Amino acid sequence: MIRFFYSLLVYFLLPFTVIKLIYRGFKQPDYLKHWGERYGFYSASTKKIWGKRKTLWIHAVSVGETKAAIPFIKLFLKKYPHHHLLITHGTPTGRATSIDIKNVRVTRIYLPFDTVDATQRFLNTFKPELGFLLETELWFNLIHQAHKKSIPLYLVNARLSEKSFQLYKKILLLIKPSLQELKGVLAQTASDAKRFESLGARGVEVMGNLKFDVEPPRDTNIQSAALKKHLHLKNQSVLLIASSRQDEEEIILQSLLKLQIKNLVTIFVPRHPQRFKEIEWILKKYRVSFIKRSDTKITAKPYQFILGDSMGEMYSYYSLANIALMGGTILPYGGQNLIESMAMKVPVILGPHTYNFHDVSNEAIRLGAGTRIQTLDQLEKVLPQMLKSSSQLKMKKACNDMIRKHQGATLKMLNKIKSTI
Repeated sequence: MIRFFYSLLVYFLLPFTVIKLIYRGFKQPDYLKHWGERYGFYSASTKKIWGKRKTLWIHAVSVGETKAAIPFIKLFLKKYPHHHLLITHGTPTGRATSIDIKNVRVTRIYLPFDTVDATQRFLNTFKPELGFLLETELWFNLIHQAHKKSIPLYLVNARLSEKSFQLYKKILLLIKPSLQELKGVLAQTASDAKRFESLGARGVEVMGNLKFDVEPPRDTNIQSAALKKHLHLKNQSVLLIASSRQDEEEIILQSLLKLQIKNLVTIFVPRHPQRFKEIEWILKKYRVSFIKRSDTKITAKPYQFILGDSMGEMYSYYSLANIALMGGTILPYGGQNLIESMAMKVPVILGPHTYNFHDVSNEAIRLGAGTRIQTLDQLEKVLPQMLKSSSQLKMKKACNDMIRKHQGATLKMLNKIKSTI
């Protein structure tokens, strides 16, 4: 009964999704594309083609989830040469990220909104043998329709923050049946597993975090050297503000302007590309000397700040950095993925809000790969200390040790599904 009322609510909200897509399309035009996919409508030729294929399906909503899935996708394509892979996304940036997976057996589309008929059309068209939902993507009608069609569905790289856990407990009548219709929950940590089990999930196992298996692109060194030359970076110390969120950039900028750290250049790379213009406006507002990555000609004159207004270059930005201040941790967004920074041996500064990456954040601090600050005023003490050569050596080693310690989740996951395919 509770799912019936949920479905009614989804149908009631469906007209507003049109408004939302158009609104987002003003800032990011890709939201105006592929609407048929978002509502579960596919051509007759698509249905004919996919009806003959052996298909594995992975849902990775956005950039972080897509990057986490890449090692598994590559290994799957190698192990199962006769299968096709369908990757569904929720955002244009997620879809753009999966374009890097160049294989004729990989197809990427948007997952439809969670109405009963749209999810039925999706499953009837693509007929996956097996499906994976990454991290916390619980779509109740989708899960129920897959269960009715006997399509095994796993929640993988599953994580559940304490904040989300408390919210889910309030809608347990809706959450519990869906979790129990899953084939299994492959959790990142023991804490995540315990929370899922408390909500009624079955088949819960700790597999580790797929993001530790993600390797930087092979050409990262070449690309970062070219970027360094383009930006006229030489012997400066570089602070990377990585994946910053709404309203964080301005307060971070205000704090940095109070510091007197010689030879320091700060790169701002916001989480959402549609905010590039907003960050540029903030930098102009404070009349600081800055350049943009997108500038075609950059003179060698001194500057304090760089706006990283490009996509697909995050590893190159990390390669240039001595320290990364992780976005989403200064204001209560729960934090962004710090594992990429660890993989590039770049120690991190974390604010007080890391509930989305609670265990990883705490371990990074415990091992000496990062430092936590409660207020931005603490940067005055923390930054000079972390920039010392002795500190850099110790923290870079700690980053490398942490990555090596947690690798292997991809192979565990593939071994888990052997009997299902």
